[in-house]
Amino acid sequence: MKKTWRALTTAALGISMLFGSLGGVSAAPVPKDIQGHWAQSQLQDWLNRGILGGYPDGTVKPNKAITRGEYVALVNRVFGFTDTASISFTDVRSSNWVYSEVAKAVSAGYIGGYENNTFRANNPLTRQEAAVITAKLLKLNTNSTTLTFKDSAQIASWAKGAVSAASGLNVLNGYPDGTFGPKKALTRAEAVGIISNSSAHKPSTGGSVTPTPVPTATTTPTATPAPTATPAPTTGTGGGGSGGGGGGYTGPTVSGVTYGHVGTVTADVYVTPSVTGAVYYVVAPYSSTAAVPSTLQIRDGLTSAGTAGTNHGRMTATGGVPVTLSVYGLAPDTEYTAYVALADTAGNWSTVTPLQLHTAAGNAFSITTVEPGNVGTVTADVYLSYGDTGGPSATLRYVVLPSDAAQPTAQQIAAGQNASGTALVAPWTGTVNQLPGARGTLSLTGLAANTAYKVLFIAGSDGQWSLVEILRIHTK
Repeated sequence: MKKTWRALTTAALGISMLFGSLGGVSAAPVPKDIQGHWAQSQLQDWLNRGILGGYPDGTVKPNKAITRGEYVALVNRVFGFTDTASISFTDVRSSNWVYSEVAKAVSAGYIGGYENNTFRANNPLTRQEAAVITAKLLKLNTNSTTLTFKDSAQIASWAKGAVSAASGLNVLNGYPDGTFGPKKALTRAEAVGIISNSSAHKPSTGGSVTPTPVPTATTTPTATPAPTATPAPTTGTGGGGSGGGGGGYTGPTVSGVTYGHVGTVTADVYVTPSVTGAVYYVVAPYSSTAAVPSTLQIRDGLTSAGTAGTNHGRMTATGGVPVTLSVYGLAPDTEYTAYVALADTAGNWSTVTPLQLHTAAGNAFSITTVEPGNVGTVTADVYLSYGDTGGPSATLRYVVLPSDAAQPTAQQIAAGQNASGTALVAPWTGTVNQLPGARGTLSLTGLAANTAYKVLFIAGSDGQWSLVEILRIHTK
């Protein structure tokens, strides 16, 4: 699909479905998909005030990821930023609706671009990026990097001070399970909550804000961090089909496309299919100039250039039920794009949804290879390696859990425990003895037929551990 058409589609959706008219306050109907939602009060308030707009089908899609361009447009609107700066991002054209919004954001000094002079307005905004924006917007003191989240190690060094300051101010909080989810895509509901809370601390002068409790509603979601089943509007297809009427089947779509745990060489990608069928994906190193591959290329594991992707796969899917794609074969500290598409049982395809993710940097003990080998009905092989040849030796530990089990901490995995702290026994945990840099094989036994598992690995010694790597397998 051509980038020009995607830009036009994004513009239409961004303008008509994200923003309201900023008219006077009046009681708007309560959309069906926010009733009982943790952010219902704030979402309804913004609807009543005309700040937030809904979709033609009467929904708000609170769990849909918000893009970088949409987020800065909302900030500009709520904070009243109108001055613009000269911008020269290679991927933001002056004819694009987001151009003026990005120019306002740069002028206000709360956001910039990437090292290759791109802005990536259509990319989902991550939670750690939102924290950095919040800190700059409110002129917070980011000197302290003290963090107590379970996944603090996954927060990028450039975001730690901002996350500490924003969470200390209760503007941007973590999840009920004690994690922050730094690399998760920010949802529309979370965006409304963060910007609402930020506006209560809007600096009146150039001074910094001192963290104090905020009386407004918390932005901590009460739902699980995994994406929920909320159909996204069909984008990128021909015609103006976003109008009302019909009610018939309009083809498959995917929503909730975001990433979960990201290690140095593996990542989890979440997808919610609208119908029963199969989810296909292909992963390739990120390039600002790369075209989106076609659905048939994704089916065959190819990029738009016709070359094999870094990783690809297929998973059967049930409509409305989130699935997790296990991405592997990645390189440390590298940015990738995962292209996702859904085919229904009749052979109809959704449009292609791209998702960017950035792997973590490695250390001396980092696991460098985690790949599936032969998978049978009750057994499975996993190929793995850690460290560099001639480097320090380490203990390589693993635990095997049901696919939907809670994720244990690195310390729990090192101790052979699950997330509840219960000690596991063989074959559900063990160690692998191999030299650094050597490629070994872990043979798992005692599995159940036609069952999904996740195998979590960690390497290290004396309390110095690598990041957790996760590989998902499904027996025959």
